[in-house]
Amino acid sequence: MCLRALNKAGVLLNSVSDASEACSIRKSHCRIILMSVTYLAATSSLSCPDGGRNQCSICADRATGKHYGIASCDGCKGFFRRSIRKNHTYSCRFDRKCSVDKHRRNQCRYCRLQECFKAGMRKEAVQNERDCINSHRAKGQTAGSLSISVLLQAEFPVLASPESHVVITNKRTAGMRDVFQSMKQQLLLLVEWAKHIPEFCNLPIRDKVTLLQTHSAEHLILGAARRSLPYNNLILLGNDFVITLRDAQIEVSRVAFRIQEELVKPLRELDITDKEFACLKTIVFFSPGHLESPRLVRDLRFQAQLLLEEVTCEKRGRFGELLLIIPPLQSVAWQMVETLHLARLLGEAQMDSLLQEMLLGEGAKAGNGLSTGIVIISVARTDLNFTPL
Repeated sequence: MCLRALNKAGVLLNSVSDASEACSIRKSHCRIILMSVTYLAATSSLSCPDGGRNQCSICADRATGKHYGIASCDGCKGFFRRSIRKNHTYSCRFDRKCSVDKHRRNQCRYCRLQECFKAGMRKEAVQNERDCINSHRAKGQTAGSLSISVLLQAEFPVLASPESHVVITNKRTAGMRDVFQSMKQQLLLLVEWAKHIPEFCNLPIRDKVTLLQTHSAEHLILGAARRSLPYNNLILLGNDFVITLRDAQIEVSRVAFRIQEELVKPLRELDITDKEFACLKTIVFFSPGHLESPRLVRDLRFQAQLLLEEVTCEKRGRFGELLLIIPPLQSVAWQMVETLHLARLLGEAQMDSLLQEMLLGEGAKAGNGLSTGIVIISVARTDLNFTPL
């Protein structure tokens, strides 16, 4: 196909060179034809199967694109990036003449790195890539800067809570009262988590409450999915109770089944790490909507996306796979809220004021006559010492 295209372009070029017809064709048409021929000649070796450029210039494995100046595979690209970023110094146990191919490329890192340089990989391209990430992150900064350490520290109260590492021996099936108790505990932990992020504390009070209310259901579902990763037929709550997929009530079992199928299984297959989970949770939480400061929240979410991209850069496509968890998470959260609405309307569930306002968005009144929004605001203040119940 490449040869046919070149021959056809050559015929057109010859017709242009004919003196009897050259006068009838404008010069601009000639330039277009010449540019087409040049483009086809330059790309023919890339598009044709026998062009030879679909191989890694270092180990002759299948190339996935042009990385750091040359065509290379993902393996050599990642090796070169790690070597430059971490400033590794390698040594060869032989005479620095080791063979580097796709079967033996991991045997000698010194010779492999030298082959990368000989093939044309550029050290400055790796540094420029890092500078690009840092510059993007700088553009997203407002009053502070998110980091992996900050997000992991915010996760610590949740990970360190006694309920997070329950060894299930005598399983206790949860009733509606147990489910509501676990929800309340996890919502208070959500407030505690948000308090550990300095940027959240700098938001207007109304935006704090809106974020907590808007994403409380997603937080509950995501936390339940993470706790249930070791199990195939149940959902582990945060209070040492479980929801089994078979014995639960119909409405509850539907939500539990979707959590297991659409969230637990994909996360288990991905083998999500603590860093990835912390970034994903932050992306879900800082979603700009009807806020007083949507730009600040949008910048925070962008920083979280950059952090997730950074921790997943070693595995191609993993960043996108993790983000694809968000749509089913939102769908399951919406179904859970609708189920709670229906159960409350039918008189099958009695929820306290905190759950009503944070999950159902109802302006319930606290015992002192104040809206529970005021209670949430007071809990969210950084100058208060808050201990999860």
